Amino acid sequence: MKLRFLTLVMAAALLTTSCEKDYLETSPTGSVDAGAAYATTKNAKAAINGIYRAMIVRYLGSQGHFGHPAMMIILDAMGEDLVFPNASSNWHVPEMRWQAHRSESSVGDEMPYQLYYRIIGNANIAIASIDNAAGEQGERDQVKGEALALRAFSYFNLVQLYGKRYDAAAKPNSQPGVPLVLQPITEGLPRATVEEVYTQINADLAAASALLTSARSFKSHINLEVVKGLQARVALTQQNWADAARYAVDARKGYTLMSVAQYQEGFSDIANPEWIWGFDHQEDQSEFFGAYHSYISSNFNSTVIRLVPRVINSLLYDRIPTTDVRSRMWVKTPTTANSVVPAGGVRAPYMNQKFRLPGTPSTSAMGDIPYMRAAEMYLIEAEAQARLGNATEAATALFNLVSRRDPSYQLSTKTGAQLLEEISFNRRVELWGEGFRFTDLKRTNMPLNRNGANVVSAVAVLFDVPAGDKQWEFLIPRRELNANKAIVQNPL
Repeated sequence: MKLRFLTLVMAAALLTTSCEKDYLETSPTGSVDAGAAYATTKNAKAAINGIYRAMIVRYLGSQGHFGHPAMMIILDAMGEDLVFPNASSNWHVPEMRWQAHRSESSVGDEMPYQLYYRIIGNANIAIASIDNAAGEQGERDQVKGEALALRAFSYFNLVQLYGKRYDAAAKPNSQPGVPLVLQPITEGLPRATVEEVYTQINADLAAASALLTSARSFKSHINLEVVKGLQARVALTQQNWADAARYAVDARKGYTLMSVAQYQEGFSDIANPEWIWGFDHQEDQSEFFGAYHSYISSNFNSTVIRLVPRVINSLLYDRIPTTDVRSRMWVKTPTTANSVVPAGGVRAPYMNQKFRLPGTPSTSAMGDIPYMRAAEMYLIEAEAQARLGNATEAATALFNLVSRRDPSYQLSTKTGAQLLEEISFNRRVELWGEGFRFTDLKRTNMPLNRNGANVVSAVAVLFDVPAGDKQWEFLIPRRELNANKAIVQNPL
């Protein structure tokens, strides 16, 4: 049987998601074969642009499931820190309740599978075809390096969601991961082990690192520093602490942390000096009410934002010092004077002001999207060093970040579990809304605990999930099970 999500969109996506109009006009058919797409490095770059574009379009016809940025919101909503104050809008509520990813036929379960395998399918075509493209060797290297990194990025997301957590103490991790498809093929494959998937992720990133440089025309594209950042994330997840710290330092080279003033500018501009990688939202690529800032910003004039402003977990917020600029990213007691909302918008306690678009209200959802920031790399270094027992190095990395947010912050003297908790607290605050909480809980083998905060029981429904419970695994979508007889389901 054919692996459904790998075959329906591979060739067509090379055309329909391309960002270069001249390439579209020269190949105006419904699909483009690999030979045409990769005949030249110019065409190949257009095809790679199409893969990046595929990261942010709507999937399964759903306005609220707009690719990777939707997953950033969903994975935070599945944690305890991103809170919905009411259920006036149903977008992402099934995900928050841990219902969507445990239903084989739900959009919330199927979308990430289709999204990341679509990227993988197109990356496989690029990797298999680019060596024969006419053009400069440096251009071929760039295309191949980006394709390898995009494939690794996608498998990293997939294995974290559909597989069990990686456990460095239980190597090799023989638990089922996801099908490991490395060629542009159509037959369905069985699930590779979690260990095998991570081995391939690391191999792809190492190969990409050898091909890419720091140079690039746009921050929306992957360069060497982005690869190093992905290597840092993967190493952290695999509990490979020394590599995680080393890669994190390399990834942030050349990127400066935001000033206090820059931190309050709305997290919607890719020109920010701290952003290593992000989506540069162009006017001709609008998703309107299916865009990231339509669901996460404080002031876009959408029904979701007007009725259900995003708020922070009250227990987390109440720990942020008032001297810390991050305390201004949410408003505990919002008023017309201290919070920006669209006309007629609800003001809820602890409401978000971190993500904000120009204008009051904003009638455009054209905000850029942060995929990777230097701040994350400081946090990875700090956590990795702390887990190695290097308290001084961990505290220094944390200080280098937090002192830029809070001039009153003092170098931590904590060690062991207390130091790790301080790092975790800052990670939760710093990366709120950027898609890390669910996978952070899973990789650290921590339970979900929404008790004692401002989480509304009628909205969240679910308050506790033990560490290691089967609910931490997304189910393999029913459409994939029907199409691929080689695959097996996760425990129901």
